[in-house]
Amino acid sequence: MIIPLNYDAIISKLKSSGLSLFEIEDKIKNKMEQLSGLISKEGAAHIVANELGIKVFEDIGEIKIKDTRNGMRNVNLNGKVTINFGVREFKNDKRSGKVGSFIVGDETGTIRIVLWDASHIDLMENLPSNCIIRVENGYIKENNGYKEIHLNNNSRLVLNPDGVEIRNVMANGFAEFKTKEIKDLKQNDRVSIRGTIVQLFEPRFYETCGECGKRARIEDGSFKCEQHGNVNPKYAYVVNCVLDDGTESIRVACFRESACKLIGVSEEELLSVRENPSKFETMKDFVLGRQIKTDGRVNKNTMFDRLEFVANHVEELNPEQLLQEME
Repeated sequence: MIIPLNYDAIISKLKSSGLSLFEIEDKIKNKMEQLSGLISKEGAAHIVANELGIKVFEDIGEIKIKDTRNGMRNVNLNGKVTINFGVREFKNDKRSGKVGSFIVGDETGTIRIVLWDASHIDLMENLPSNCIIRVENGYIKENNGYKEIHLNNNSRLVLNPDGVEIRNVMANGFAEFKTKEIKDLKQNDRVSIRGTIVQLFEPRFYETCGECGKRARIEDGSFKCEQHGNVNPKYAYVVNCVLDDGTESIRVACFRESACKLIGVSEEELLSVRENPSKFETMKDFVLGRQIKTDGRVNKNTMFDRLEFVANHVEELNPEQLLQEME
């Protein structure tokens, strides 16, 4: 097993570059400032070592999720997507851009993958559910006690790699969701909330590429995918509801599988609403008043200046379960 190095041990290796301790620490400080506080001091030391051509770890190669350790670099790993947190924009005094993240699992556990590079962000914006992802040249860091795989412009993300099959994902391997009341939610929380559906809005449908699942956009009278050119589009969907837990209410967005679970219908039934919108009224009557539990992330809707919730998993609760959960 590879034992991760602490900050002092990394500094010791960096001294082999011929730089003084003052020069090394100055480089680390500059790297942290360059990345606007998005990385720890240890992580910045790893980047400096990489830039100086000093290996803190030997190449790790391909590993299982349970064997990941903080500080590992050049990690190759396969996993099945279980939760997609989507892409969000960020902006501060020194930097702005997009960051995406999702959870993958194998038979040994689950781990969050964080993307910063624009090409990786484009790939994951319409990431298909339950697809297999291969990560190459990622690095491991800890965030609030949880391990994450971060990718940069030297990393590679492969969708459904040839010859890779993951049949079983270890259940309950990702314990990052904690239950919160709606009144206590904060932007970027990854939590579970429970409550009653008090409003349901008609599905919104959008075109996607049948090959990769990415958004297809109309150009010159036909739908085009950035990767596959002209395509015959398939349709994906999002359903919004308002959830109330007695403390406050919040708008919840449910995509694809989560939308089907929210309404309690199959994908085919939900897609039929696109051709026959009147079907939705019957579905709506069945859904209003149901109690659900949903895991996901809190986003800030800047247009309306309000918090909203993006669901990654939805399950129904009966009233007794809901009361027990709230107690």
